[in-house]
Amino acid sequence: MPKRATTKHLTLLEDVEKCERELVEACLAAPEGSDLQLVINSGGGNVYSALAIASAIELRRLRVRATVLADCSSSALLIFASCTARYAAPHASFLFHPMRWSSEEQSRLSAARSWSEEFTRLNRVCEDWLVERLPIARRTLRQWTREERYVTARELFDLEIAEPVPEGEEGVIDISRPAVARTSRTTTRRRGTRAKEAAASRSTKVRRAG
Repeated sequence: MPKRATTKHLTLLEDVEKCERELVEACLAAPEGSDLQLVINSGGGNVYSALAIASAIELRRLRVRATVLADCSSSALLIFASCTARYAAPHASFLFHPMRWSSEEQSRLSAARSWSEEFTRLNRVCEDWLVERLPIARRTLRQWTREERYVTARELFDLEIAEPVPEGEEGVIDISRPAVARTSRTTTRRRGTRAKEAAASRSTKVRRAG
């Protein structure tokens, strides 16, 4: 009987540049057109790193199912957009914001001018990447980006950009639901257990004293 193929699991749980080598190598090593699962909890990071990971996914024509646990923001959105199936926990959030220019290098005017042009180009590339892969209007994306807005998972569900994680999926807890009743029952059981243990202890002491 032939062995059943298993879906490989990958994780993006740090800044994208810290996971770049591992994820790019894993994507390039995967058979073309194969299925992968990617778990995301990342606030973003280097745009070039994010584009490299997203490009590796598309280069190998991988069918990647992304699951966002809590955070998928900034450049991590580029990777999320390249996945063929996109899921999120109901409490997850997605931060859209413009690229930020940060450098401690001392640059000549010509180098600074060149980087300014590249910065503008990259902003355009990122916007096009998201609009071409997600069912989102460019006007909406620009508004979110301009406002530096945290978009909730439920908003993405309404726009059909992502889907809720299926009920009962292992390892995913919906913290948006009240857990008071569950905590109360657990506390009651623990108190009852402690009372029984105390009574048993007293009974043992009485028998020993006798």
